Amino acid sequence: METRLCENAEAGRTWAVRRSNCTVFEVFADYSVMVDLEQGTCSCRLWQIDGFPCTHAVAAILAKRDSVYDYVECYYKTDFFRKAYESPIFPILDIGKGLGSNGSAAGVVLPPITKRPAGRPPTKRPAGRPPTKRIKVFGEFKRPLKCSRCSVAGHNRKTCKAII
Repeated sequence: METRLCENAEAGRTWAVRRSNCTVFEVFADYSVMVDLEQGTCSCRLWQIDGFPCTHAVAAILAKRDSVYDYVECYYKTDFFRKAYESPIFPILDIGKGLGSNGSAAGVVLPPITKRPAGRPPTKRPAGRPPTKRIKVFGEFKRPLKCSRCSVAGHNRKTCKAII
């Protein structure tokens, strides 16, 4: 996050920043953006999404000559990270008691077993017509049947009625 903060400061270095009042700034990048440092908002909305100052906000903070670290949310700081892993995580002692009838852990929902069918997916057909089993590739056609006994198209060896 430190690298990202430096990149945001470097990107906004050449932008013009105009102060509207003590906490509201207008940053002129490719377009005009409004930054409110007191509310922690920027009109590009990136600052509101992840709580990390965007390039416009960093440019406004540096123009005000404040510390950028004061405007970063607490969960990006190392103290918050250390506090999250401060308490130990104890292992589950007897896993056998938590198993259900099918051998999976009780209360655990497993993902559905899915398998994609072979070939290309079927096309959507109007009501009343059954869908095709597979979409044909451009130029693909169904080969006509040809009998291996009499070499006539239209039937196969099993249904051939020609005299031997």
